[in-house]
Amino acid sequence: MKNAKAFLINEQDLTKELSFNDIAQLSDLNADGVCDKEVIDDAISDAQNYIASFIKIPKNPTPLLKDICVKLAIVELKKRNDFPKDALNEIIQWAQDLLLKMANKKIPSEISEDENEPSIRVRAFKIKRKRMDLRRING
Repeated sequence: MKNAKAFLINEQDLTKELSFNDIAQLSDLNADGVCDKEVIDDAISDAQNYIASFIKIPKNPTPLLKDICVKLAIVELKKRNDFPKDALNEIIQWAQDLLLKMANKKIPSEISEDENEPSIRVRAFKIKRKRMDLRRING
Protein backbone atom coordinates (compact mmCIF):
# COMPACT_ATOMS: atom_id res chain seq x y z
CA MET A 1 0.00 0.00 0.00
CA LYS A 2 1.55 3.26 -1.12
CA ASN A 3 -0.16 5.55 1.38
CA ALA A 4 -1.88 5.03 4.71
CA LYS A 5 -5.35 5.45 3.29
CA ALA A 6 -8.31 4.47 5.43
CA PHE A 7 -10.52 1.94 3.69
CA LEU A 8 -14.28 1.57 3.98
CA ILE A 9 -13.81 -2.18 4.35
CA ASN A 10 -11.08 -4.68 5.20
CA GLU A 11 -10.28 -8.33 4.50
CA GLN A 12 -12.65 -9.50 7.24
CA ASP A 13 -15.53 -7.76 5.46
CA LEU A 14 -14.61 -9.63 2.27
CA THR A 15 -14.66 -12.96 4.12
CA LYS A 16 -18.30 -12.34 5.05
CA GLU A 17 -19.10 -12.52 1.32
CA LEU A 18 -16.58 -15.16 0.18
CA SER A 19 -14.55 -17.72 2.09
CA PHE A 20 -10.96 -16.95 3.01
CA ASN A 21 -9.78 -19.64 0.57
CA ASP A 22 -11.75 -18.06 -2.30
CA ILE A 23 -10.28 -14.64 -1.55
CA ALA A 24 -6.79 -16.15 -1.31
CA GLN A 25 -7.26 -17.81 -4.72
CA LEU A 26 -8.55 -14.59 -6.29
CA SER A 27 -5.64 -12.57 -4.91
CA ASP A 28 -2.99 -15.13 -5.91
CA LEU A 29 -2.26 -13.71 -9.36
CA ASN A 30 1.20 -15.29 -9.50
CA ALA A 31 -0.20 -18.78 -8.75
CA ASP A 32 2.35 -19.34 -6.00
CA GLY A 33 -0.27 -20.46 -3.45
CA VAL A 34 0.05 -17.36 -1.25
CA CYS A 35 -2.66 -14.84 -0.44
CA ASP A 36 -1.42 -11.48 -1.73
CA LYS A 37 -2.48 -8.67 0.62
CA GLU A 38 -1.31 -5.99 -1.82
CA VAL A 39 -3.66 -7.30 -4.52
CA ILE A 40 -6.56 -7.32 -2.03
CA ASP A 41 -5.76 -3.78 -0.83
CA ASP A 42 -5.50 -2.62 -4.44
CA ALA A 43 -8.91 -4.13 -5.26
CA ILE A 44 -10.45 -2.47 -2.19
CA SER A 45 -8.83 0.82 -3.19
CA ASP A 46 -10.21 0.54 -6.74
CA ALA A 47 -13.70 -0.20 -5.37
CA GLN A 48 -13.49 2.75 -2.99
CA ASN A 49 -12.29 5.05 -5.77
CA TYR A 50 -15.24 3.96 -7.91
CA ILE A 51 -17.60 4.83 -5.03
CA ALA A 52 -15.81 8.17 -4.56
CA SER A 53 -16.60 9.03 -8.18
CA PHE A 54 -20.28 9.13 -7.14
CA ILE A 55 -20.28 10.35 -3.54
CA LYS A 56 -17.95 11.72 -0.89
CA ILE A 57 -16.69 8.85 1.24
CA PRO A 58 -18.35 9.27 4.67
CA LYS A 59 -16.58 8.76 7.98
CA ASN A 60 -19.42 6.61 9.30
CA PRO A 61 -20.72 4.64 6.26
CA THR A 62 -23.98 2.72 6.25
CA PRO A 63 -23.94 -1.08 6.06
CA LEU A 64 -25.34 -0.80 2.53
CA LEU A 65 -22.40 1.34 1.41
CA LYS A 66 -19.97 -1.15 2.95
CA ASP A 67 -21.79 -3.99 1.17
CA ILE A 68 -21.48 -2.14 -2.13
CA CYS A 69 -17.75 -1.69 -1.52
CA VAL A 70 -17.32 -5.40 -0.68
CA LYS A 71 -19.10 -6.50 -3.85
CA LEU A 72 -17.13 -4.05 -6.00
CA ALA A 73 -13.82 -5.20 -4.47
CA ILE A 74 -14.72 -8.81 -5.25
CA VAL A 75 -15.61 -7.77 -8.80
CA GLU A 76 -12.17 -6.13 -9.09
CA LEU A 77 -10.49 -9.34 -7.90
CA LYS A 78 -12.53 -11.38 -10.38
CA LYS A 79 -11.68 -9.00 -13.24
CA ARG A 80 -8.00 -9.61 -12.58
CA ASN A 81 -8.67 -13.34 -12.90
CA ASP A 82 -10.53 -12.97 -16.24
CA PHE A 83 -14.00 -13.89 -15.01
CA PRO A 84 -16.80 -13.51 -17.62
CA LYS A 85 -17.73 -9.83 -17.85
CA ASP A 86 -21.48 -10.46 -18.24
CA ALA A 87 -21.83 -11.77 -14.69
CA LEU A 88 -19.69 -8.92 -13.31
CA ASN A 89 -21.56 -6.21 -15.23
CA GLU A 90 -24.79 -7.13 -13.43
CA ILE A 91 -23.18 -6.46 -10.03
CA ILE A 92 -21.58 -3.24 -11.29
CA GLN A 93 -24.95 -2.03 -12.61
CA TRP A 94 -26.61 -2.85 -9.26
CA ALA A 95 -23.93 -0.90 -7.38
CA GLN A 96 -24.09 2.00 -9.83
CA ASP A 97 -27.87 2.31 -9.41
CA LEU A 98 -27.55 2.45 -5.61
CA LEU A 99 -24.65 4.91 -5.74
CA LEU A 100 -26.64 7.23 -8.00
CA LYS A 101 -29.49 7.15 -5.48
CA MET A 102 -27.00 7.96 -2.71
CA ALA A 103 -25.59 10.81 -4.77
CA ASN A 104 -29.11 12.20 -5.20
CA LYS A 105 -29.73 11.88 -1.42
CA LYS A 106 -32.51 9.31 -1.91
CA ILE A 107 -30.57 6.71 0.10
CA PRO A 108 -28.35 7.73 3.02
CA SER A 109 -24.64 6.94 2.72
CA GLU A 110 -23.71 7.86 6.27
CA ILE A 111 -25.09 6.84 9.65
CA SER A 112 -26.19 9.99 11.42
CA GLU A 113 -24.65 10.56 14.83
CA ASP A 114 -27.23 13.23 15.68
CA GLU A 115 -29.83 11.51 17.83
CA ASN A 116 -32.22 14.46 17.55
CA GLU A 117 -32.48 14.04 13.79
CA PRO A 118 -35.39 11.76 12.94
CA SER A 119 -34.36 8.76 10.86
CA ILE A 120 -37.70 8.64 9.05
CA ARG A 121 -39.24 11.62 7.34
CA VAL A 122 -42.76 12.40 8.44
CA ARG A 123 -44.91 12.75 5.36
CA ALA A 124 -48.27 13.25 7.06
CA PHE A 125 -50.50 16.21 6.45
CA LYS A 126 -52.96 17.96 8.71
CA ILE A 127 -56.52 18.57 7.63
CA LYS A 128 -57.48 22.15 8.33
CA ARG A 129 -61.17 21.99 7.43
CA LYS A 130 -63.77 22.03 10.15
CA ARG A 131 -65.70 18.87 10.76
CA MET A 132 -69.20 18.57 9.40
CA ASP A 133 -71.97 18.51 11.96
CA LEU A 134 -73.98 15.37 11.22
CA ARG A 135 -76.19 15.50 14.32
CA ARG A 136 -79.06 17.14 12.47
CA ILE A 137 -79.43 14.24 10.03
CA ASN A 138 -82.17 11.90 11.23
CA GLY A 139 -81.66 8.38 10.32
